[in-house]
Amino acid sequence: MPILDKLKNVFTGGASKLVDSASNLIDNLTLSKEEKEQFKIDFIKATNEHLQVMEQEATKQMEIQQKENDSARQREVQIATSDKAPVLNKIISPLLALLILGSTFLFWYFILFKDLNKEKEMLVSGIVGSLTTLSMGVVSYYFGSSIGSHQKQERLDKLIK
Repeated sequence: MPILDKLKNVFTGGASKLVDSASNLIDNLTLSKEEKEQFKIDFIKATNEHLQVMEQEATKQMEIQQKENDSARQREVQIATSDKAPVLNKIISPLLALLILGSTFLFWYFILFKDLNKEKEMLVSGIVGSLTTLSMGVVSYYFGSSIGSHQKQERLDKLIK
């Protein structure tokens, strides 16, 4: 099997295929059995270190997102309970949330139940994807479980320590 095919296998397979393909590639590129085994060990170590770094980064991003959501919720509570805040400031966030959710359902209706011509189909699909993403943010903001997030964060902190 030519080297290009082996490299193609390395980059197109899943995680287990990646290790197997790299192992097969190593078998053909190195000379001694000791070099092969050392390279495999180094490769697995590097992969595990990379996965740990990625997990730590994901945990940091979750913490940042949680802090941003908590800050936004606190701001909204302060505005809603303030006597000095105008009515528009008190209702703008819920109105935008309802507009986003309503638009999402409306566009999903168009995709599912209406016949669209080819030119509009791509446009509507793009809009639906964007609106669905926005709707996920709205739902997580209004209905996200602060208690569950807090418990999950405590478990993650224990695992890290």
